[in-house]
Amino acid sequence: MLYFIGLGLAKKFLTQASIEAMRKVDVLYLDAYTSLSCDINKEYLEKLLGRQIILADRSTLENNSKNIIKLLKEGKSVGIATIGDPMIATTHVSLATEAKNKGYNVIIIPGISVHCYIISKSMLSSYKFGRSVTVVYPYDKILDTTPYEVIKDNSSRGLHTILYLDLKEGKPMSAKDAISLLLQMEEIKKEGIITPNTQIIIGQRLGCEDEEVKALTISEALEYKYKDTPHIIIVPSKNLHYMEVEALKCLH
Repeated sequence: MLYFIGLGLAKKFLTQASIEAMRKVDVLYLDAYTSLSCDINKEYLEKLLGRQIILADRSTLENNSKNIIKLLKEGKSVGIATIGDPMIATTHVSLATEAKNKGYNVIIIPGISVHCYIISKSMLSSYKFGRSVTVVYPYDKILDTTPYEVIKDNSSRGLHTILYLDLKEGKPMSAKDAISLLLQMEEIKKEGIITPNTQIIIGQRLGCEDEEVKALTISEALEYKYKDTPHIIIVPSKNLHYMEVEALKCLH
């Protein structure tokens, strides 16, 4: 049996269902690739559960999924614990469908995801969010401008955009670095999508006691003193309902 276990964003969002599942599986992995928490880590979970946990990187979850299938074939139950909700990551969906197609039972235990959390905290209309996208670090000095195109497309349809921020060698990208990359995309595209006056919402350390959700312009965000990562960004549509306008005032 293969369990996908959502841990929520922070310790206080751990559910009894997730704790029970982590305790009963034969082999437990903690996904250290797709998402990070401000206060949940391997050491904390091992102390809480009284058992060993294996850190799973990209190779474990994508390239070497055959090892997980091998454990299932041996009759062992396997759990993959993930910060947030386990099925937000397509990596997990792929592994779940592979296991299901091979005849193994798959159990999904949802958790509070950063996607739902930041929408709620922003107070923007949940019906007006378009496609989400990840701002990634340049690879071989090539900058992927997909986020720029997604923001442009969503904005043209009056939709808000959630920007996830890349992880590099386990270190999360900061909002300030992401904004710098967005401005570089603007220099390439020159379509006026990201300007000094563009309004954004920045979520910092969501789920923890020191979390902050702040509405800023790009120029303000470049000078802002940030809390530690993880961060996430929303680019609101310019076509705001009057209640959304009032909501954003609360975040300034």
